[in-house]
Amino acid sequence: MEDSANVWSDSEQATRDEASAVLQTWARATSGSNVHRLRAAVADAVRGRSPEVLAAVERQLVDELSARVARAWEIGWEPRDLLHAASASPRTGAHARTSVAVQAAASGAVARAPQPWRDQLADLADDSWSPGTRWRPVDPTDSTSGQIRTFTDLLLLLKLLAELRPLDPVGPKPSQWGRQPAPTTASAGSSGSGRDRLLKRIRGLLAKAEATDHPAEAETFTAKAQELMTRHAVDEAVLRGLQHEEIPVASRRVHLQSPYANVKATLLNAVARPNRCRVVLMNTYDIAVLVGTPTDVDQTELLFTSLLIQATRAMTDAGDHGAASSDRSATFRRSFLLAYATRIGERLREADRSTTETYGTELVPLLQREAEAVDAEFERQFPNVRQGGPTLVDPRGWDAGRAAADRAAFVAGGITA
Repeated sequence: MEDSANVWSDSEQATRDEASAVLQTWARATSGSNVHRLRAAVADAVRGRSPEVLAAVERQLVDELSARVARAWEIGWEPRDLLHAASASPRTGAHARTSVAVQAAASGAVARAPQPWRDQLADLADDSWSPGTRWRPVDPTDSTSGQIRTFTDLLLLLKLLAELRPLDPVGPKPSQWGRQPAPTTASAGSSGSGRDRLLKRIRGLLAKAEATDHPAEAETFTAKAQELMTRHAVDEAVLRGLQHEEIPVASRRVHLQSPYANVKATLLNAVARPNRCRVVLMNTYDIAVLVGTPTDVDQTELLFTSLLIQATRAMTDAGDHGAASSDRSATFRRSFLLAYATRIGERLREADRSTTETYGTELVPLLQREAEAVDAEFERQFPNVRQGGPTLVDPRGWDAGRAAADRAAFVAGGITA
C-alpha cells in the first residue's frame, strides 16, 4: 500500500501544473524591462485563477526566491549588500528583508555564520521567525489589486536576484562554513583590541565635529582625530616594515544612497587615493568597493562618512538659501557634490605633503610597499575597470561646492608617499 502523503491526487497535480504554467507565463513577462507588461500578465492570472491555484503559485514563487537568495550568498553577496540592491523600491526591499530572514532561519545561518554575517543578520532579527516558518507574502483576504501588486513586487525581486552579478567574496561562503556554532569575535571597541578602542575614539570625535555649528569647534575635534589616525597608521607601517610582515589587504563594500551615487563615489575616491586605497563603483547596485590595508580602509570610510554628512548639510543649506530656483535642481546638486569632492581631494593632498615632510622620507619605501600590495589586490579583483565619463556641471553648484569643501573639517586618515 502506498503512503498517501507522497501521492498527489489528480486535482492537486492539476493545481500544481496550472501554477507552474502561470509562473512560466510570468517569467516570460519578467524577462523584459516593461513593468506595465508584467503587471498586466499578473492581473490576467490573478483575476482568472482559483484561490487554490494562486496559493500554489505563491508557494512555488517563495521557494524560488529562497533558492535565489541562497545562490546569492554563494556568488559573493552578503545580507546588507542584497538589501541595499533591493532598496530602490520600498516594497521590494521589504520582501527582500523577509526573504533573507526566512532563508537564514531555515539554513541555520544564525548559529553557523561567522560574526560579520551574524552582525548583519541581527539587523533583521524578528522573534516571529524561526526555523520552519513559512512566509506568506500574499494575503488571501487582500483585494485583487493588492494581490496583483504583491505578486508583481515578488517577481521584480526574483528578477533582481536572478540577474545578480558575482562579487569577489569578502569572507567565506555559507557552503564553506563549519557545522559547529561559529565563535564570537570581539566586538568593536572591546578592551581586547587597542585598534578598536582607537576607532571608537575617532568616531566620537568625528561625531562631535559633525554635530557642532561652530567651525572652530569642529576643527578642534577633527585635529585630535587626525593626530590619532596619523599616529596609528605610521606605527602600523613601521612595525610591519621592521618585522618584514606580509601586507594585509582588505576589501569593503560601501553602500551609496541615491540620488547622485556616482558623484558620492567620486568623494569616496577623493578620500581614498591620498590614503593608499583604491575604489571601484558597481553602478548597477550603487555599491563601491574599497581596497586597502585594514587601517586605511577603516579610516577612509570614517572620513568619507563624516565628509558626506557635512556635504549633504551644506548642499541643502545652499539650495534653501539660493537666489535662484536652479539652486535646488538636480544639476546644481550634482555639480555641488562633484566640486566638493574635487576640492576635498586637493585639500587632502596638501595635508598629505605636509605630513610627509613632518615624518621624514624614511617612511616612503614602507608606504610604497603597502601601496604596491593594494594595487596588486585591486587589479586581481577588478582587471577591467573603466573610467567614468564627463558630467554636466552647473557653475553655481560648482562654486558653492568648492566653498563648502573649503569650510569642511576633515581628517587625513594616514600618511602617504
